[in-house]
This record gives sequence, C-alpha cells and structure tokens, in this order.
Amino acid sequence: MKRRTMALDHPYRQLPIPTNAPFELKPSPGRGWGAFATRRIERGALILSEEPLFTIRKPHAEITNEVLLRALQKLPASRKRMFFLLRDNASGAFQSLKHAFAENSFNMASEDHTTGRQLDCLHGLFLLHSRFNHSCSPNSKVPVTVTGGEITHLQSFATRDIAPGEEIAFSYAADFGCRTREERHRELRFVCNCDACQPGTPFQELSDMRRRLVRGLQYLQTGVDLDGRRQDAPDRPLIADPQLKRAAETFRIPLSSRFIYGLLVMSLLEQEGLLDDFLAERLSRNVWVPFAAFETESNVQVAKLAMAQQDWLGRLCVAFQLYGRADAADQALATLFQSLSGR
Repeated sequence: MKRRTMALDHPYRQLPIPTNAPFELKPSPGRGWGAFATRRIERGALILSEEPLFTIRKPHAEITNEVLLRALQKLPASRKRMFFLLRDNASGAFQSLKHAFAENSFNMASEDHTTGRQLDCLHGLFLLHSRFNHSCSPNSKVPVTVTGGEITHLQSFATRDIAPGEEIAFSYAADFGCRTREERHRELRFVCNCDACQPGTPFQELSDMRRRLVRGLQYLQTGVDLDGRRQDAPDRPLIADPQLKRAAETFRIPLSSRFIYGLLVMSLLEQEGLLDDFLAERLSRNVWVPFAAFETESNVQVAKLAMAQQDWLGRLCVAFQLYGRADAADQALATLFQSLSGR
C-alpha cells in the first residue's frame, strides 16, 4: 500500500502530458518509470511532439552547472518547477544540474545530409521524451536528423503497431542495430532485458550474429566502421579476408556484390525487427544506387527481376544470381566513390 501511495504522489504525475497523447506515465517494473500506450498506436503514427524546456548551444563537454544555472534563471517560475520534478532513475532528486541535464537532454543539431556531419551544437532538455525507456528491440523512434535549420520540437513515432498497455520504448543509440548485446550494454552502462538481450536464448544468439553481420556488410559498402574509421582489430576483425577488406576500403567492391550486400542488410534488419520506415528510407540508397548503375544488360535484367519481388528476402534470393559477376560500370563506379571520399 505504501509503494502504491508513493507512485500516486510521484512528481512525474505533475508533468503536463498533452490531452491527445496516446500514452501515460507510470512505474515500469525494474526500470523506474516509463510511457505506456493508452490506446492502439499504428505503425508510423506520431506519438509525441515536444518542445524543449530550454536549450544549450554548446558541446556536451562545455555544459557546466554554471551554464545550466544561467539557463534556468531565465525560465519563468512555472517552467523552473517542471525542471525540479525530474528524478534520478525516478527516485531521488539529482545532485547536480549537469547530471540532470545529461540524463534528460537530446541532441537537436541539424546535419549535412551529404556528409552526415553535424552543422552545430544544440542540446535540449525534454521532460516527457526523457521518460521513455530504452529497448534494443524498440517499438518507436525519435528521428532527429534534419537537413538545414534546427529542430524546434522532438518527435517520436511508432515503428510498429503498439498495443494498449504496452510500454513505448526507443533505442538510445542509433547504431545499436550493428552492435552485439555485450557491446550495447557496455555503452548503456545498464542491463537491457528486451528480446535481443535475454542471454542464452536462441533469438538473442541469432540477434548477435545478425547485427554483427550487418556491421560487416556496412563496412564492405562504405570502407569504414561505425565511427567513420577503418577497423584494425586482429583479435576480432569484421572482415577476415585482407583482400576483401582492402577492396572495401578502396571502393573496389563489384557492383553486383554491392547490390547483394544492400539487400542482405535490409533482409537481416527486417528479420531483427529493426527495419522501420525511417531506416528503410535511409538504407535503401545502398540498394537503389547499385541497381541504377548496372550497365551490363544481363545484370540489368536480373536486377530488375529482383526488385520486382514483394519483399526484401525475395529480392535477395533472386539477386544472388549476380554474385561474382562483373559489370561494365565497376571501374567507373569505383573511381567515382574514390573521388567523392577523397581517398
């Protein structure tokens, strides 16, 4: 009874949730508090559009308690009270402004869509989105990448249908679809208990293999690892064949292989339950660029037949006919990629 009374009196009950929002805040067993669907949310639907309580235009390393104090002092009294409702892991008050900001802020900087580089440093504190818990197999997403301008509101969308009463969660890191359970937990610094993280289960073991393979396939397509650098890890290499690794890093992967790798990534992510509409749109260029570049007529015909299939696995199965085939565009495409990368 005492625990129930404490939940009813919790400061998070005072956080202002929009009247049309399809969720409520309540305790999440073993995870503090979380957001739970109050009605069915269809894939692609907007869950929440939220403006920041305040923003800081500095790199995270330069955001100090003094900087945050000055920002808070500019807020009206009602918004200041909202900030001090925040709790460390939903229990006690934060011991420093810096810690509170680190745990409840999001990167709002825009990116150059051609290079992926951030154009500015901008972080915002969000009262409600910070209440959503993490999952390595999420049912929602907060896509924050924009081209030009700035993000004025943080928005979350359902990446699959969400049932009433189901907890809404998104991944706290964009590249977790390419990382194993051990790698994810090392970065998170807490234990996730989603399906992809239950140790020793068949799904978790398959999940690790799928995500590791996706990471390797992306290396073959881009010539760099997740951090934008070449990988040199003799103890656990992504690409064990040194000639294949060198071909990736010099953009000499044949067009037919690029096409197959792109389709295989899409199929693996779909099996993993991670191929939401946002990710599919971003990664599909790794399929359509090779598809459009084929010049050898026999390759063109197979590629067209592959893309006429109804799903990614079906397209992949047909595209395997191309494996090992050369194409008249191979050299020109390698030269183009080399010039664009500056390598």
